[in-house]
Amino acid sequence: MNWYYAKNGAQHGPVALEDMKSRVSMGEISPGDLAWREGMADWMPVSTIAELKVEPPPARSSDAGMPPQSPASYDAPAPAPEPYRPPTSAPAAHTPYPVGQAPSQGLAIASLVCGIVSLIGCCAWFIMIPVGLIAIVLGFIALAKAKDPARFGGKGMARTGIITGFLGLILSGIFAYFAVQLQGLPPEEVQEKIINWFPAEMREEMRREMEKNQAPKPPVAPTPAP
Repeated sequence: MNWYYAKNGAQHGPVALEDMKSRVSMGEISPGDLAWREGMADWMPVSTIAELKVEPPPARSSDAGMPPQSPASYDAPAPAPEPYRPPTSAPAAHTPYPVGQAPSQGLAIASLVCGIVSLIGCCAWFIMIPVGLIAIVLGFIALAKAKDPARFGGKGMARTGIITGFLGLILSGIFAYFAVQLQGLPPEEVQEKIINWFPAEMREEMRREMEKNQAPKPPVAPTPAP
């Protein structure tokens, strides 16, 4: 248990108990000096603390006839020049960034924006596939940096950016597949392939509707001259 003591207006310590008692016995710390340790409510004179009392050495033969020294011969407790307080804890470790600075969310915001754009514009697959990849990469970087929440934030936006980026990639891949399958085909075959992608019960109805739209319309009759 470490001790602290006040002498001549200055605070000293921490000091181990045995070292403290040794200083008291040698007179370096007088009974009127104040002392404190963790667990005590306030500073107290050394003479009133039981743990710091030092047993007097056995009387020598030459001192046998001398009267015992009265307690009044000790120095009176000197008043402390100012009220002492228990020692405060060590200061907090220095942070490499200013206290109160708002966490950075730039990467998370960029991931979210790219993910939404790749999802909305998936029909332009040749552009949105790279955009979706950028959203995923930025999202994972933002999540890794968010492990230090005091400097980097936006964990939720980063996760949303990753999800929308993956969805945009999937939809862009579907559009890219269809574009490759239909590339260079005449319109009739394109229509037939599109119809075959639908369920069987819908194909006949779609063919009839297309045939109606492709049927030649009768020419408009000329209006007679007045």
